[in-house]
Parts: sequence; C-alpha cells; structure tokens
Amino acid sequence: MSMRNKTRRGFTLIELLVVISIIALLIAILLPSLAKAKELANRAVCSANVRGIIQVMFTYAQSNNSVFPCTPGPGTAGTYANAPGVPGTYAAPSSPGAIVAAWYGAVAGGPSALTAADEGDPLACLWIMVLQNYITPKSFICPSDPIATTPSLQYSQTAATGGGTAGQANFGVMTDGSAPNTTGQGESYSINYPWQYDATATATAPANAGGWWTDNIDSDQPVISDMAPLDTANGSVSGTGRDTEQPLSNTYGPYVYNSGNHDGAGQNVGFGDDHVSWESNPYVGADQDNIFTFFSAAAAAGTSQAGPTVPGTGITAANTITNTFSPDTPPYDTIMVPVRNVQTGAW
Repeated sequence: MSMRNKTRRGFTLIELLVVISIIALLIAILLPSLAKAKELANRAVCSANVRGIIQVMFTYAQSNNSVFPCTPGPGTAGTYANAPGVPGTYAAPSSPGAIVAAWYGAVAGGPSALTAADEGDPLACLWIMVLQNYITPKSFICPSDPIATTPSLQYSQTAATGGGTAGQANFGVMTDGSAPNTTGQGESYSINYPWQYDATATATAPANAGGWWTDNIDSDQPVISDMAPLDTANGSVSGTGRDTEQPLSNTYGPYVYNSGNHDGAGQNVGFGDDHVSWESNPYVGADQDNIFTFFSAAAAAGTSQAGPTVPGTGITAANTITNTFSPDTPPYDTIMVPVRNVQTGAW
C-alpha cells in the first residue's frame, strides 16, 4: 500500500497583493467615517461642557447678587485683557481665597489698590468659578481643541517656595499675551463680553458688569462659545488664518470665520436659557449677530447689525471695545472674548 505525499499550496504573490489591496481600500473607506464619528462625539462632549458651564454660572449668580462670574471690568475705557494673567498683588503660593480677594483689591486694601492686572480679564471671570470650587478646569477643555489639550491645574507645586501647594492664578499659560502655547494647558471657550462701557473708567473705578450679565439674561442671548478666533490683520488671510469679516459665501470656506476648534467646521454656542446649539457659522442669537466681530453703535446709527459691513472691525490683538454698552440692556453687539490665534495659540 502506497502513501501519497500531500503538499499544501500557499498564497501566491498575486493573491496576497489582492488581499492587501482590498484591506487598504476598506481602510480608506472606513477611516473618514470613523473620523467623522469621533468628531460628532467630540461635539457632544463639547456641548455638554458648554451647557455645564452655563448652569454653573447660574448657580454662582444665585449667591452673588444675580451677577454671573465677573471680576472688575476694564480700568481704561473699552480696553480688556485678552490673555491669562494674575492679580496685581499675587504672590505664590497663595490660597484660592487670597487670589479671589486679590482680584477685587481686598488683599492690598480694597478698590483703591486695583491695578491693570486685576481688571478686564474674561479668563479671570471663568477662573473665579474654579477657585471657588464651582467647577473643575477639565470642563473648560473641548476635545476638538488643537491648542488647549490639557486642563490647567487648580493647584500646582511651586519650587520657588519650597514646593508648597499654590493656587493657580488663572488658566496657567501665556501670561505675556503673545507667546505660543507650548504646554497644551489652557481652556477652549470664550464668553460674551461682560462689562458695560464706561468712558470714565479708571484703575480705581473700573467698569461694572453689564445688565445683561445676570441670571435674567435673555434666552436668545449668546453667553459662551467655542474659542473666538483672532482676526488676521487688515482682513488678510494666509494659510489657515482667520478673517471673521468674510461673508458666508467666500473663497476660503467656512473655516475662515469659525472657531479654530472642530477643524473650523463650526462652534457650539450656549445661550441665556442654558440650551446649546451647534452653529456652522457665527451669525447666531439676537438679530443673527456675528459673535466673532464687533461694530461701533455709532457706525450703524444704533440699529441692529446682521453682518460685517465695516472693514477692520474684527477683534484683533488691540483688545479694545469701543462700543457704548448700556448698563441695563444687552449689548448692541454680542462679542465673544478672549480671542486666540488658531495657528499658534497666542492670545
């Protein structure tokens, strides 16, 4: 009886190449879908963050005369601080309570001791909620933010003072206002400019919160959004620069006027009744205002402005608000601050 030798035939080179090609094709087909699904999930997380922040703002207001978190306003008419900073009397390590007190001038003797470092800082308004344990820094990070990818530490070890625990004085990055974000720490959102305009504002008598910055805010008034983009100088656009004054129909696509988060596809915007909506462009809320541009009331004779018609009025590094915001009504223009360069992360 004879036995046949059986041999097992392997895959040929052509068959292997065909299989590899099919796998590669499937990957190419599925990857965009997976990326889209991830972005949709990120938008949902971001939306939850924005809504959570607004709800905390209402909780804060209940214990603070109905006013949303608000440190002293600009000490010079219309000028605000566009970057993280520390109170003028801050000295590490300081307890959270001492930092809050310093922002209001209490540590150095009251309002007469206020300095420019204490005033007109939107990020300080948000950080107040962190220092008083209403919310954690993690809630201020959008998962689709390419710049701020890590929440700031609420407390940090300060080597200069023997490693003691120090309360962070703000969101912890770029206190000089210009350097790029190399740490990834920070936050991802901007808020509606909270102070009324005061032509007589001084360092010792800064502007107060506007009447709209309370828990009685109108339901269609934008309160917070994904980080506002820094406008490029004179409306010029290069690479992925932003020109928030571009019309909806433009040669650059929607990214040119949107937040730098979410790949420039749009932004989550939270409103006065704490609902959050995904917006593919910044024309939202009352009068369909562009929340990333600012216009002088005088330029439009006090009427509502639906779109950008005045050149050079996007928010730039000048950090100046010149409109006359009345103390008791919502601002003529909703403008989200601070703003951040979407390429470098510089404030």
